[in-house]
Amino acid sequence: MSAKYKLGLVLSGGGAKGFAHLGVIKAIEEKGLKPDIISGVSSGALMGLLYADGKSVEEIMKFFEKASLFEAITASLPRLGLMNPSKFKKQLRSFLSAKSFEELKTPFVVNATNITDGKMTIFRSGEFLVEAVIGSSSMPMLFAPQEIEGKQYLDGGVFCNMPVSPIRAECDYIIGVHVNPICEETKADSILEIGVRVLHYAIQSSTVSEKKLCDLVIDVKEVKKYGMFDLNKKQEIFDYGYTIAKEMLENFVME
Repeated sequence: MSAKYKLGLVLSGGGAKGFAHLGVIKAIEEKGLKPDIISGVSSGALMGLLYADGKSVEEIMKFFEKASLFEAITASLPRLGLMNPSKFKKQLRSFLSAKSFEELKTPFVVNATNITDGKMTIFRSGEFLVEAVIGSSSMPMLFAPQEIEGKQYLDGGVFCNMPVSPIRAECDYIIGVHVNPICEETKADSILEIGVRVLHYAIQSSTVSEKKLCDLVIDVKEVKKYGMFDLNKKQEIFDYGYTIAKEMLENFVME
């Protein structure tokens, strides 16, 4: 094989379940592997960005102990979203060393949904690093879209919640991490949960096809019992990712 990169790492969306990605990354490191490029969407984009910036798993977990992910907009409707990410954006900029994609220690790719023209957009260069990742992580109606060069962007998972295809041709091997399994068969108990489930079911078909492009898929199914907003369960979610990845990586070999 002679692709541009030896190993690519793909991180799916999944809200708070994205903390499982950090557990998987820790297991990958313990295996003696290091991704040469990272592709992420939604919460996977957020975790992938921080890791691509050179932050350790421990540093990332510590950052989220204090980060203000959700800040409600109290002004009256109509608004573009119920939550305002402005405070979190400032915290993220301060924590990051890189100011552009080019300054990251590991090449990084993020996809977001362009709601201006209804297409998926791939970001991998330029200075709109934070905007691209926040846009990719912004669930419709809950968060306001992020504006980049006059266009509005929301959750990249709408079109592709497992972004393998953007980097497949560039990699000899790809490890894909999926942390957004089908929800338990229980009744939705809030308008937010209803919105999450509708989006969740809508993205499943593309996820199946993207998984087939991976050399190894680490499917952290155990996190299906957690909600998209269970940030207080991050250590439990992390531990599930780590445990499953250790098992899945045992027989993974790159030539």
